[in-house]
Amino acid sequence: MAEKKISRKELVSEPDEFITYTGRAIEYVRENPGHAVAAVAVVLIIVVAVSGYFWYQKSQSLTSHNAFERAWRQYEAMTAATEPPSAEKLDQLFSAFDQVAKLYPSLPAGEKALLYSGHVLYRKKDYQAALERYNKMQNTSFVKRGLGPMILYHVAETRLALKDYEQAVVMFDQLTKDKDSPYKREAYGSVARIYELMKKDKEALQAYRQYLKLFPEAPDASYVKARIADLSVQG
Repeated sequence: MAEKKISRKELVSEPDEFITYTGRAIEYVRENPGHAVAAVAVVLIIVVAVSGYFWYQKSQSLTSHNAFERAWRQYEAMTAATEPPSAEKLDQLFSAFDQVAKLYPSLPAGEKALLYSGHVLYRKKDYQAALERYNKMQNTSFVKRGLGPMILYHVAETRLALKDYEQAVVMFDQLTKDKDSPYKREAYGSVARIYELMKKDKEALQAYRQYLKLFPEAPDASYVKARIADLSVQG
């Protein structure tokens, strides 16, 4: 059956829905001015609240970023300096990072400040406090962004500094099994050195050989060969 064509007269005579609803809205406002004003006020409040929230978030992000950058530049200058930092300088740096970490814990700058506050504590040789900071980092967005190995490396290094060899070797061994970890070579070397510290010469020898097999051109290859020779003689 052929589709029935609508004549121009019929088309014009059909009510326009937009015009119809607009007319009804205008009529409602005329009849209920109080309700209309209240509705407009609610909409304005919502718009202002949302705008204010986003402005506040942006302001907080910028403020925290600038605060972290100031502390980070001081940290980099300290690291590049030939003279070791004074205890007073380390305390000042820690306070700067700690303040950012406490004020903005959920923002990127706050999380980075938490990490660097751990670095400063490590430099101060306050290893237990540094470990607490590094452990907190495991609950941050760093892990979600694929930086879990970096955090694990710092935890392992701090465990080693605390002479908690059992835990340290487990963590470094975990890093050796992560094919994407940028700390793989360092982890293999650390496992071997920790076994030596634990007086487990057989395990240390095996770990050094594995290290040399995987990284024959490593900067410390000569040292590793010497350790293999010494441990082989002792064995």
